[in-house]
Amino acid sequence: MSTNALLCRVPERRRKLVGQTRWNGIDYLEVDDDQLGLTVYFFAAPPQDLGIANIRIDGGRRITGIRALTVAAVADAAAVHIALDRYGDFSTYTLRLIEAPIDNEPADEKILAGFDPRYASLDFNFKIECPGDFDCAAATPCPPAALTTPNIDYLAKDYETFRQLMLDRLAVTMPDWRERHVPDIGITLVELLAYAADQLSYYQDAVSAEAYLDTARTRISVRRHARLVDYRLHEGCNARAWLAIACGADVSLGGDTYFVTRHAEVARRAHGQTLREGDLEAVDASLYEVFAPVTEPPNADIALVALHSTIRFYSWGDQECCLPKGAIRATLLDEAPPAATDGQATPSQKSEKSDASASADGSKTYAAVAEPKRILKLKVGDVLIFEEVLGPTTGNPADADPAHRHAVRITRITERTDALLGHLVLDIEWARADALPFALCVSARLPAPDCGRIGDISVARGNVILVDHGRRREQSLGSVEPGSVVAECGCDGVVPESATRPATFAPALEWAPLTHREKPLLTGPATTTLQQDPQRASADIAITETAFTPGASGGDWSVRNDLLASEAGARDVVVEVDDDGIGHLRFGDGRCGRQPAAGSAFSAKYRTGNGLAGNVPTGAIGYAVFVSRVIDDPDFAVRNPLPAQGGIAPETLAHAKLAAPHAFRARLLRAITADDYARLAENDPKLQRANARLVWTGSWYEAAVAIDPMGSEIATSALCREIDRKLERYRRLGHDLAVRPARYVALRVRLQVCVKPEYLRGHVAAAIDEALSSHRHANGSLGFFHPDRLSFGENIYASDLIAAVQSIDGVESVALLQLSRLDRPPDTGAAPDVLRLAPFEIAQLDNDPSFPEHGKLDLNLGGGR
Repeated sequence: MSTNALLCRVPERRRKLVGQTRWNGIDYLEVDDDQLGLTVYFFAAPPQDLGIANIRIDGGRRITGIRALTVAAVADAAAVHIALDRYGDFSTYTLRLIEAPIDNEPADEKILAGFDPRYASLDFNFKIECPGDFDCAAATPCPPAALTTPNIDYLAKDYETFRQLMLDRLAVTMPDWRERHVPDIGITLVELLAYAADQLSYYQDAVSAEAYLDTARTRISVRRHARLVDYRLHEGCNARAWLAIACGADVSLGGDTYFVTRHAEVARRAHGQTLREGDLEAVDASLYEVFAPVTEPPNADIALVALHSTIRFYSWGDQECCLPKGAIRATLLDEAPPAATDGQATPSQKSEKSDASASADGSKTYAAVAEPKRILKLKVGDVLIFEEVLGPTTGNPADADPAHRHAVRITRITERTDALLGHLVLDIEWARADALPFALCVSARLPAPDCGRIGDISVARGNVILVDHGRRREQSLGSVEPGSVVAECGCDGVVPESATRPATFAPALEWAPLTHREKPLLTGPATTTLQQDPQRASADIAITETAFTPGASGGDWSVRNDLLASEAGARDVVVEVDDDGIGHLRFGDGRCGRQPAAGSAFSAKYRTGNGLAGNVPTGAIGYAVFVSRVIDDPDFAVRNPLPAQGGIAPETLAHAKLAAPHAFRARLLRAITADDYARLAENDPKLQRANARLVWTGSWYEAAVAIDPMGSEIATSALCREIDRKLERYRRLGHDLAVRPARYVALRVRLQVCVKPEYLRGHVAAAIDEALSSHRHANGSLGFFHPDRLSFGENIYASDLIAAVQSIDGVESVALLQLSRLDRPPDTGAAPDVLRLAPFEIAQLDNDPSFPEHGKLDLNLGGGR
């Protein structure tokens, strides 16, 4: 039997045998190529009297009893060559050196004298050099012990079944114990164990349920599952509002000022419409909502101009004026209002320059202004709110329509002077997206019997700032504790290297709900500034790290939606909101995102206030809260003329489970078919519609994309190049790309119209021309041939034309005489029922005498008067 039953990784005894004079041992052996001989190497010179009687070879399964024929020393080596009578099989054999047996004495197989017991034998294999299909590495020397599978009843899943299972088992192992009273110590232990098993069983079921999107019950689990299929579970977003501030003198608000909604408890501690932050300490925070100003850069001071509190419109001396629906420009009076007098103007005053507003409202006579000066400090990018302040028919402020309020962002300012009336005015313009959604009355005449004229029915409010919902918070998140110590074994005599891993650091925020918002664009139209996409909203939080140990490093951390694309050293952190609205921070692990070092301390500055709670009504925001700089102004007033909007509740788990598995189909990432190119082009807001087709060029396909601009019939070359650049990233390999304008087809339409006797033919003709025009009407509706009403391949039906004309007051009957393309000769027969257009063609009829090639409308009217 081999003495090398013990397997060790470090052969320390082997090193001590080298160079010994008293002890020898087998170092290794080599099998001859013919497998009929062994060359055995020793630590020292082999014994001189080593013979075949000292050689014993054991082992083998099919071939056994192998004997040595000769033993010969090997020249220039501490080795001997042993010739064998035959070779062995594929099993393991053992070579042993023993004392030669004495005649007539039983062989006790003593180890050869002078040889170490550990190295007097050696296991070997005759077939070690034979080719094989498997790795020659040795198997695991210490295989784990086979465990018996316990008999588990998997139907036991709750407290009652676990309790009964234990009692049944005890009835088998302890048949004499039959106590079942609750005070018994045995029953107490059983029930405690059943309770613990019930909790573990629930945890096991919960973990298995959270492993799949359909069965997950916690918000964080659903969020992570949805993110793996490129869907983001949104947490809603906060509300925004426009705030108009009035003041008696030019002041500057500190960047830390914020605003709160009205409440009786707040009003009891307010000084007018202002409060100090300490005044709110005794008020329950749930009684009011907090709105903070949005500035660029953040927390910048806000300059207020007293004369911007109320700005008057200027009507150039005309009476009964209004800004029409869809207006994108107006004129403001850019001088201080004159002082009013109770009587008529003096002769000396009449000889001087007088104020034009005296004739605008007819209610007062103003003192003369010798030299007016400009007072408005408006600039491009400022926001104004147009507001109706008097009833147009009564002149009473209580009759003003609260729906007639609208915010615009100024895009252009022109200073002008009315030389006729001697007034300084300011022409302002705003974007088409901010066009007035209603007609805004500026001056009017009261009905009989008063019949007086009133002005300043509507005014412009300056000092308008953007505020959004959310209360500022600060919190210490604690420090990262040291975790386990990881050390690596080194060489003997060398101090092993060790490293301390930080413990898991996943702090939770103290206050909820955490504010989520999309970064506002302070340069776009005022209408779109209040709009938010909750899918793009992120947590409003700033994480700062402070280092207290030499191995840690401080700095700011960036909030990301996930850490999938974060590098190993990136200071990225994810905020995950649980079912109770509490935010939990998740840092990286050193591979996806940086892992916080042990000893680092973290703090957070964030805001709370989210969702529908911020959608407060008009006039709800009524107080300014000063943190550092206090304004003492009795005329200081705060209000929101328009309701706050944009607050969206967090997405429900049910909606996410339905939408997430199919979200990837809703987003087109590659253009394969012609329709794909058209759909991707239509994502640009500058286009109304696009059409595409794949054209074979003789060698490959070209994706020809035709575009129809929004609100225009002309697609400029710059727009075509812009669309081409955007589509290039989606283009399929092997496809060429060509973006071109749509082809407009000019039409010739001729109508025979019979007018009712009581209507004037001229009035009816004008109404028909307006209905079939290519521009936008005063009420905001589109003409029949407006560019945004027609698009690619839309056929023109005779029935639609006749219906549009027939609906006009005064039309008795309509007959379509001609409906044809202007570039082709008309058919000699009756007008067709439908004029068909190709996929890249758009109908055009501008009826402009200056451009007859853009379409022509002929009307033959009869009847009427």
